[in-house]
Amino acid sequence: MEITRGQWIIIILLTLSFIATAGFVAFGLAAVLSFGPAYLYLKSIRNAEETDREPWSALQTAFVWGAVSGVFYALILNGLGGSLVFLYSGNDADLTFVLTAIIVAPIVEEFVKPLVLFRNASVKGEIDEVEDGIVYGAACGLGFGATENILYGLSEGAVSSGLLGVIIIVTVRTVSSILLHLTASSFAGYGISQYLVKGAPFSVVIKYYLLAVLIHAAWNTAAVLGSPLILIFSILLAIGGLEFSKRRIRELDLEGSNISPTSLRAENNRDDWWNASKDKWANKSQTQTSNTASPIFESGTESPASSMFQNIDWRQTLGGVFFLLYILSNIIF
Repeated sequence: MEITRGQWIIIILLTLSFIATAGFVAFGLAAVLSFGPAYLYLKSIRNAEETDREPWSALQTAFVWGAVSGVFYALILNGLGGSLVFLYSGNDADLTFVLTAIIVAPIVEEFVKPLVLFRNASVKGEIDEVEDGIVYGAACGLGFGATENILYGLSEGAVSSGLLGVIIIVTVRTVSSILLHLTASSFAGYGISQYLVKGAPFSVVIKYYLLAVLIHAAWNTAAVLGSPLILIFSILLAIGGLEFSKRRIRELDLEGSNISPTSLRAENNRDDWWNASKDKWANKSQTQTSNTASPIFESGTESPASSMFQNIDWRQTLGGVFFLLYILSNIIF
C-alpha cells in the first residue's frame, strides 16, 4: 500500500478535525462502522474473480486514494463549483444547494475517484484484464464513501443527537450511499480498463464516466427531493449495481480463463458492457452447451434459475431488504 506524504498530512488533519468536532468515541465508532463494512464490500468484489485476483497492496492504494485524495479534491472542487453556482444564481442559497448536489457533486466526484487508475503506476500496472477496472473502480468508490460517511455521521446535526444519532446515520449510509459510490465508480473503472487493456478509444472512458455521473445524480436527486419511492428505487439501483458488478466480473473472468490474455485484449467485438451482457443472456442456452470451462457456482444438472439464485450474495441482499423495511416503517408510522 502506498500512502504519500501529502495523504498522511490530510489523514492527520481530518482525524484531528473529526475528534475536535465530535470527540474521540464518536469518531472511533463512525470510523469502525464506515471502514469495516467497506472492507467487507471490497473483499466481496475482489473475490468475484476466480483467477488472477488483484493484490491487496494495489487495492489498498486505490482505496486510500478514494478515502483521502479523492475526498480532498472533491471538497475543494465542490466548494468552487458551489460558489460559482451561488454567484450565478443570484445568491439563492436553496437553489445553490440543489444544483450543487445534483449537478456539481456527481461531475466532480466521479471524476476524482478513479483518477488513481491513471495516475498511480502500481495500480495502473495491475490492470491487465478488463474486469480489473471494475474492481479498482469499486475500491476507489468504497474508500471515498467510507470517509464521506464519517463526514456526514459527525456533522453538527448528527452529533447534536448524541452517539445514537451518529450510529444511525453512519449505519444507514453504509448500506446505501457507500454502495452508490461503489457502483458508480465501478462503471467508470470499467471504461478506463477498456481503454488501457483493449485500446478502446477514449470516448469509451467518457461514456462510462457519464453513466457514473448519471447514476450518482439520480441518487442525489432522490435525496434532495425526499421522495420515498424515488429513494427506494435508488437504493435498489445501488444494491443491484453491486450484484451486477460482481456478476460482470465473474463473466469476464470466466471468459478470460478460456483464452490467452493476448487474445482477450485483441478481441474487439465485445467492447460494450451492455451489449456483452445482452448477448450473454440472449445466447445463454447455446453458451451453456458449448463453453469448455465449468460455469462458476453451477453443475451440469442445475437449471438457469438455480444458478441465478446461487450467484446472489444473500447477506448483502437481506441487508438491503432490511434497510428498505426501515424506510417504509418511517413512511407508514
